[in-house]
Amino acid sequence: MENKMGIGDLRMEDILNLDESKAINMFRTRFKRYRKLTEEIGDKAAFEKMMEKYPEQQKVLMGALIDDDTLAKGFKKSIPLLGLMGFITEIIDISQNGTDAALEIQRVCPALSLAQEYGFDTPCGVLCEMEQEAARRAFPGMKASILSKQAEGHCVCVFKYERPAKTVTKLKNKQQFLFSKVIDIVGLIPIFWKILINMLKMQSLSR
Repeated sequence: MENKMGIGDLRMEDILNLDESKAINMFRTRFKRYRKLTEEIGDKAAFEKMMEKYPEQQKVLMGALIDDDTLAKGFKKSIPLLGLMGFITEIIDISQNGTDAALEIQRVCPALSLAQEYGFDTPCGVLCEMEQEAARRAFPGMKASILSKQAEGHCVCVFKYERPAKTVTKLKNKQQFLFSKVIDIVGLIPIFWKILINMLKMQSLSR
């Protein structure tokens, strides 16, 4: 049965009882629904039909993660949930120059083998591209793009998200950057000592 949030997508009971097999079933539902729609009304119309409630869902689910935090910190909160679905995820903060930005790296795609069962070359158009388009529609000013796809032979999937940084976020990021630089320099001290010792050893041997 379709729910009010989206076609074949997460409901609250899905989230509370989620595991990899349930996630695969949800993916199957989406592929099946999309295949049926494309046969009835064509690709573009099918895509828009699938998107009807998707931005609303994205606003609720993604908004809970990023409304009061940076993209990177917000996305990191979703890693345990994605893990239950079979994904292995890493998040990298690439924010700079007034832009709040993050890379989402997926090492495993549980849906990779499902697409061909329903006549699709890759799962990207039914899953990832819809996910990103829903994010763009749900959050004005959000940029989302796919940089790398396992379905096209790459070793990982990489997604980039960007939006204008809030003033507080800009200042906080600058402070964190300066602090991290200090930590990095302190961490180099043992390496500097090893280099110095090695140089002294070389000088003593050359005499």
